[in-house]
Amino acid sequence: MTTLTTCRVCNGQLDLVYQGRGADRSSASFNPSCHRVGEHGDLYRCRKCGTVNQPSLPRGNELHDLYRAVNDDRYMLEERGRRRSARRLLELLATEVPEGRLLQVGCGYGLLLDEARRRGYQAEGVELAREAARYAREQLGLAIRETAIEQAQLDSERYDAILLVDVLEHLDEPVAVLDRLLAVLRPGGALLIVTPDPTSLTARVAGGHWWCYVPAHCCLIPRRTLLELVRARRLEVVRESFSVHSFTPGYWLEGLGERGGWAGRAIMAVAAKLPRRTLLTASLKDERVLLVRQLHAGAAIGR
Repeated sequence: MTTLTTCRVCNGQLDLVYQGRGADRSSASFNPSCHRVGEHGDLYRCRKCGTVNQPSLPRGNELHDLYRAVNDDRYMLEERGRRRSARRLLELLATEVPEGRLLQVGCGYGLLLDEARRRGYQAEGVELAREAARYAREQLGLAIRETAIEQAQLDSERYDAILLVDVLEHLDEPVAVLDRLLAVLRPGGALLIVTPDPTSLTARVAGGHWWCYVPAHCCLIPRRTLLELVRARRLEVVRESFSVHSFTPGYWLEGLGERGGWAGRAIMAVAAKLPRRTLLTASLKDERVLLVRQLHAGAAIGR
């Protein structure tokens, strides 16, 4: 296995910031609903750009194999809330691109794509996890490429909107993927990025107990570095906000309970007994939402 020795974003030098327990790498530890404390490998911060890297993760095809086998049986328990959160993102996207051809990279079970289709977008997705891709394709009838984005055949495609929602942090080479996607974005098209910010107040207060320090995250890019990346590519940030999520109270409590000790176990016991009817909407203000467009774009969005 090739071991990472420099930052995935800028090739800068890395310094240890949090030690992890280095649990066995398995597809179960890569489930979207897995946020147990300390099960990641050692985490290193880049001296140059501040990105937090997890060098112990496998790379290339080995990493893809882990994602391909992911099967999160808890994910759809929060379908109503996830759809509500998706609609919120689509409302933001519609302020710049109200219609057209849309690609979501890492579309998971297809809930956001399904909501986009309901709004009239020509929605397509790329998803590596076979069970999630199967659900999106067979249960929701969506057009899904079941592959890694690095290997997807996109050379002849052009899109009005591309979505990277909770994806950048999972990529071994996030900058290369960003460049690849910009090459298939139509002039005047929009890119929507949602990714955790390790320099947020929430992350700094939580320290090593921050919910985004998990086995599946290859790198966590600070807001400043993310803005530098998009502006260096002649992209204009037209909207910036924090991600807002809707989950049942039990799901929020489970996340809190995973953070600690005997009190955490008590919280988890309470969470397990709560009904899953009510939705609680909140933002932890630690996940950035960026909507960007090309600076030079002057033509209307393609129909």
